[in-house]
Amino acid sequence: MKRAPLILLLCAAASLSASAAERSQPGATVESVVAFAKRLSPELRGAVLEADAASQRVGAAGVQPDPTVTLQAWDVNNKGVGQTWIGAEQTFRLWGKTDLEKGIALADADTARRQSDATEVDLVARVKAAYAQYGAAFRALDLSNSLKRRVDQLLELLRLRYGASSVDQQEVIKAELEAANAAADVARREGEAKSAVARLNALIGRDARAPLAPAKGFAPLKTKLSLAGVQELARSSNPLLAATHAQVRSATGTKALTDLNYYPDVTVGANLVQPRNGETSGMFLLGVKVPLQYEAKDAEQRAASASLGAARARNDALRIRLDGEVAEAWYRLEAIRKAIKIFEQRQLSPAKLSVDTARIGFDAGTTPLATLFESERRLRAVELELLALRVEEQGKYADLERLAGGAL
Repeated sequence: MKRAPLILLLCAAASLSASAAERSQPGATVESVVAFAKRLSPELRGAVLEADAASQRVGAAGVQPDPTVTLQAWDVNNKGVGQTWIGAEQTFRLWGKTDLEKGIALADADTARRQSDATEVDLVARVKAAYAQYGAAFRALDLSNSLKRRVDQLLELLRLRYGASSVDQQEVIKAELEAANAAADVARREGEAKSAVARLNALIGRDARAPLAPAKGFAPLKTKLSLAGVQELARSSNPLLAATHAQVRSATGTKALTDLNYYPDVTVGANLVQPRNGETSGMFLLGVKVPLQYEAKDAEQRAASASLGAARARNDALRIRLDGEVAEAWYRLEAIRKAIKIFEQRQLSPAKLSVDTARIGFDAGTTPLATLFESERRLRAVELELLALRVEEQGKYADLERLAGGAL
């Protein structure tokens, strides 16, 4: 009884060490891989920095021009300076121009931030799809190794029986050929597994040969999704659509600013006049910039109107395309899930039963060797097809999440 606390402590220490290993080496779960990708991906880091640069530019927008300080010397001759003028001038941009500039900069910053969000959402979707391929590649390798072990055991059994029973040389040759095919398939699967590791590491931002923890399985997915619900979520949360909304706001502000360019800016100034002999006096200045270049301003206004129309058209086009892409991915996901059910219920169980029956029959001498090999190959083909459907299901679900702007 006294050893129980020690055992509990050892179990707790093992659990802590396992969790620490999982944190240091991703791959066990899709969440661990996504966390590494968000932290290490240079693609995402660049998008975040671009969004930060755009937000910093907001502080430089919508401010009045810097004042001008002047020092003038008048009546300069061989006797010296007759008058000294010290003054300052300030140009004021009126009529709400600075507020519009600030609004345009805010909309541009929002556009950059939404595009950064879109980069993150797209990266997460690609990582999830690659993680499904990574887990499936090692599961397929396990299936191939399992088949290779069964074929090797059967080959060894036939070699032992050859010459001592009814097993002839042709059956041994068939088994050797089958073992060679199984070994070749294992070699191919090993290459695919390494390729999946390299692909996933590249997306995360790690070295292609960096180790990954064994995958614990496919990520759990929601089974009840409505097409209308996902489309509504995409319209409200898709970052690219939100970016086009921000572009429309920016173009609207730019159009309003070109309208105000017909209104003049005002310059106010004052000078302190210090004569060589006499009293100090003052001088005041009021200047108005006259907007005479109407052709240039008309051209700016037409360009801004066209840009605003283009932004609205892009927004509408993206919204329509988004609805279509969501529907396409949703219908494809539903079809994949139906196919998975058919394979599980109507193909996987009969294929397993066929293998069991063939093995019993072969041991009893009533089933030919070719029939046993055929049943083994059929079972592996069904398992691999089911695995491919699982990968496709994960990929289409990740596409839906990307279109919806995040986890469903």
